[in-house]
Amino acid sequence: MANEPRENMMRIAIAGSGGLARIFAHYLNATVHPFIILSRQAQPDLEALDYQIAVVNYDSQDDLRYTLRGIDLVISTVSGNPQINLIDAAAHSDVRRFVPAEFEGPPGRRPRNDPLDRGRAATLDRLRHWSHHHRHRMASTIFICGVFYERFARGGLGSLGIGTSTNVYYQGSYLMDVEASTAEIVERQSGGQAVPIFLCLTSVYDVARFLVAALDIPLQSWPAEFKMHGDRRSVAEVILYAESVKGGAQFVQEVIQARDLPAHLEHATYYQDLAKVGRVQELIATEQRRYDYTTANLNALVNVVPTNFWEWLRGHWGAQ
Repeated sequence: MANEPRENMMRIAIAGSGGLARIFAHYLNATVHPFIILSRQAQPDLEALDYQIAVVNYDSQDDLRYTLRGIDLVISTVSGNPQINLIDAAAHSDVRRFVPAEFEGPPGRRPRNDPLDRGRAATLDRLRHWSHHHRHRMASTIFICGVFYERFARGGLGSLGIGTSTNVYYQGSYLMDVEASTAEIVERQSGGQAVPIFLCLTSVYDVARFLVAALDIPLQSWPAEFKMHGDRRSVAEVILYAESVKGGAQFVQEVIQARDLPAHLEHATYYQDLAKVGRVQELIATEQRRYDYTTANLNALVNVVPTNFWEWLRGHWGAQ
C-alpha cells in the first residue's frame, strides 16, 4: 500500500474501542489510510498493535474538536449523547463525512416512537441539521447491512463485544439458539395474504470489508445510504439452514403469529422479563420488514464477495 498516491489518502477517526471498532480497525490497518481510535480510556492492547489511540471526553467539545482536527471521515461505533456530541464536534472541525453507528436495517422502515431507538432518531436529526448548515456543512452516510450473522454465533454478538448495551447481544436472543436447537420466530406478515418474512444478513467482518472497499470511492460521491448484504433469506430458510447444519433434526420451535406479538410483548413487560421483551421487540421489527431490502447498491460498486449465510453457518456450527 505504501506506493499508492498520497492524494488518495484520507485521515479517519474510529469512535469507540469495542468489538465493532476493533474489527473496523483491523481491516483499515491494511490500507493506506491513517486512522486514530477515540476511546474513553487507554487501550494498551490496541497500542501494542501500533494503533493510535486518542483518549477523549465525549462531554467536552473542546477535547473532541481538538482531536478531530484534520480528520476527513469519522466512523462511529458509539451511540446516544456521546455520538451527538461527536457529531457536533466533527462538524465544527470540518470533518467531510460522518458514518453513524447504525449498521442495521434501513432507517426509513422504523416507526415513530421506536422502542428500539436508543437515541438513533436524535442522531439522524442532528446529522440532517449539519448537512444543511450554512457554515459547518457536513455530509453523512449510513451503512445498511441488515442483521449480523454473528447474532447466531456461539455467545452471540456479546462474544465479539458488540451490542452489550442492548437486550439482544447474547446467544439465542434473536430467532434461534443454534447450540440448543431452539427457535422463537414469526414466519409470516400480518394481513390476509400471510406473506413470508425476509431479512438481509451480513457477517460483521464483511461489513468491515465493504466499508473499507468504499474508501476507494471519492467521499464527495458517497450517497446518504450504502446498502450491502451477504444474503437475503426468509425466516423459515434461516431456521432450515441451521437445522441442516446441525444434522437435519427439527428445532424445538415456538412460532408466534404476527397478530399475537403485541400480546406477547405486553405479557413479558408485565412480568418484567427484559430478555423476552427484547426478543419480542426484535420479532416485531422483523415482521415489519425493518431488516429487509432488495437493492444493495454497495455490493454492485465494490469488489467484495461476501460469505453467504449457509457458508457462514457451516463454518461456525458444522462438524460438531
